[in-house]
Amino acid sequence: MRPKFIKSFLDELLLYSGQFALFYIIMQLIIQKGQFLLNVGHMSLVVSLLIQTFLLSFRAEQSRKEIPFLFIVPLLYSLFELSEGTAYLLNTAHIGFWFFALIFSILRFIKFSGSGRTNRSVEFSYIFLNVFIFLFLYFYFDTWKEIQNSDQLTIVNIWSHLTSFLIDPTHWYIIFGGALLALIIGIGRYENFRLNEKIIQLFGKYVDENVRDTILEKGEYTSTKKYLCVLFSDIKNFTAYSEKNDAETVSKMLNIYFEYWDRIVSAHNGTIDKYIGDAIMVIFGLEKKHNACEDAISCALEVCESENILKGLLEESGLPVPEGFGVGCHYGELIVGDIGSTNRKNFTVIGDTVNVASRLESLSRKTKHKIIISMETFSQLNGELQRLFEKIGSIQLKGKSSQTTVWGEKII
Repeated sequence: MRPKFIKSFLDELLLYSGQFALFYIIMQLIIQKGQFLLNVGHMSLVVSLLIQTFLLSFRAEQSRKEIPFLFIVPLLYSLFELSEGTAYLLNTAHIGFWFFALIFSILRFIKFSGSGRTNRSVEFSYIFLNVFIFLFLYFYFDTWKEIQNSDQLTIVNIWSHLTSFLIDPTHWYIIFGGALLALIIGIGRYENFRLNEKIIQLFGKYVDENVRDTILEKGEYTSTKKYLCVLFSDIKNFTAYSEKNDAETVSKMLNIYFEYWDRIVSAHNGTIDKYIGDAIMVIFGLEKKHNACEDAISCALEVCESENILKGLLEESGLPVPEGFGVGCHYGELIVGDIGSTNRKNFTVIGDTVNVASRLESLSRKTKHKIIISMETFSQLNGELQRLFEKIGSIQLKGKSSQTTVWGEKII
């Protein structure tokens, strides 16, 4: 079994929806001892609990769709216990199964509908609910121990024993101690979730979200070979802009420029691999369900077509406006994974495909075309996108023994 599933299973069983049934099972084990295993109803409860917990933990991405699964235990347990008569349905513990299933379903609905702050508040509520479940069943257990009469444990009759229960100072100690413990644990859990969300948010600024989630789950991103499309782009004559402006101005310009790229890259399923000065390197195809080359070219076309939006943003901010930028795209096999030393790694891709994409981008400065793509990229495009490009010819790229056929976007 995957470690993530095991953790999710134990969390669901011990901290969330399985807790009421778990406490109830422990109570019945203490009461019935060896007879517990001979009770069909109670054994059905154990099986129902395992089934419910498994279904709630099985999906990698939990959502509101699992809410109906929260009622598996009360439903199946009720069906088995009906053999003892309908009077059992009024038993306080039995109603507790349905009541707490409803509460957990409401909290789950809120959790998967709200923001990070809402989620932290829900987790805080779970702690108090956990303690309340314990105190609820402790009252139920103590009352049963005193009267030894299950007829008095109905939802109507049990409250008549609450006064005698509260007379005992030990019970008050347990109640206030439990409330204080819930508060302490709740604050710690709230802070833990807040820091965890902060780490995930910050990590996501340095690597793609899918890569981030894989690394956080497995502790690494296993190196593998994949066919991907690499896009390179940089600002024309950036050195001149750097020499004419101070560092703060150049940094502000680049931040707006890269923010502009980030929005469009994300819309086309790309992953920004790195920023190199004024250059940007983007990978397409990490998600197999998308066509890497079509996404890369669609991204490049949108960037070039909406260039005036970028220039407008820079002008409004009083920053230097670049005269333009070039784009190069190449499709081929790459090694994808964590590259680096034991203490410091970098998620990236390596291979000749990266070098070719960079060479194609450099070539765009020498032609009238903003976008230069290789034959390997062109052949992966659909007819509609292919019609937007024209053949430039065969070029001898630096570091290549054979010529590369390249294409550029049609100039209208």
